[in-house]
Amino acid sequence: MCTVSIISLPGEAIRLACNRDELLTRPPALPPQIIRFGQRRVIMPVDPSSGGTWIAVNDAGLIFAILNRNAPAFALSDSSRRSRGSIIPELVHLDEIDEVTTHTIDPLEFNPFRLLIASKQRVVELTSDGREVQRSVWARADFPLMFTSSGLGDERVERPRRDLFDQLLRRQDVTCQDRFHRHSWPGNLHLSVCMRRTDARTVSYTAVTLRSERATFHYHLDAPDIDCSEADSVHSLSLHSLSAI
Repeated sequence: MCTVSIISLPGEAIRLACNRDELLTRPPALPPQIIRFGQRRVIMPVDPSSGGTWIAVNDAGLIFAILNRNAPAFALSDSSRRSRGSIIPELVHLDEIDEVTTHTIDPLEFNPFRLLIASKQRVVELTSDGREVQRSVWARADFPLMFTSSGLGDERVERPRRDLFDQLLRRQDVTCQDRFHRHSWPGNLHLSVCMRRTDARTVSYTAVTLRSERATFHYHLDAPDIDCSEADSVHSLSLHSLSAI
């Protein structure tokens, strides 16, 4: 369960922001760290339950984010399948979006998901229903973009969250994006972008900015409408091609 938004910024930069929504029974994630995967350095938090992650950026300038898919048409989640959190760690060593999208992901191994891969110029979405994977592509001219999911059913939250997104992101800037991710409807906390239910809530907020030579990963270990600055962490990577290593 997550909400992800992507905006363009001046100077050919982009910013991807992500609310992570989780069951209250799930243990907190380990803070972001810089980890080497092959010849690539990667910033990512780690889910102790799976050893995987839901968001990462590598020093090739690729951002990865994954959302669950929840719809009546899909079969019930199968606990015998591999954790979706293992998908990103298997891809972050790659250099180009085209390499990622041609990498074989067996949809039968995982419950349904939406995998986003973003560079400064485009975003690719690999969508699985548990049986097959489909590919969609957006160019920078298509920004801003929003993707969302909920254990209550993705269709229940898609329309209200998208209407709010269209309203708040008429101007693509950091303030508007943060405001969207902090937003809650007092009478409908379960449908809100910054959501709360008796069994689940938004547990962290991540914002990744890609500029010409640097990726910056800002992580807030709590809901984005709660100011706990002492829990914030910021990591950065210099971007380069493998030929420069």
